[in-house]
Amino acid sequence: MDASRKEDEERALALAGLSLVRATIDALEKKGLLEGNEVQGIFDGALTSLELRVQDPAVGLARRIVEGIAISRAAQRSEDDSPSRDSN
Repeated sequence: MDASRKEDEERALALAGLSLVRATIDALEKKGLLEGNEVQGIFDGALTSLELRVQDPAVGLARRIVEGIAISRAAQRSEDDSPSRDSN
């Protein structure tokens, strides 16, 4: 297998995993099975497991992706919880 195809497959696996995890968390939260602090706990657990691995560039990138998702979800939740300007 050439290097380009291998990189494409690894990227596809990462994107598929990311999409499935985000969709699962969103669905569980929407059904009321997870609350905001429990979702944060999932991200914290993922970050902890990454910190316990041998550090290499892939692990560092994975950690930044998880941190980015956690930050974007927190920002989205604060926007969703803030009063709308249209309601005035």
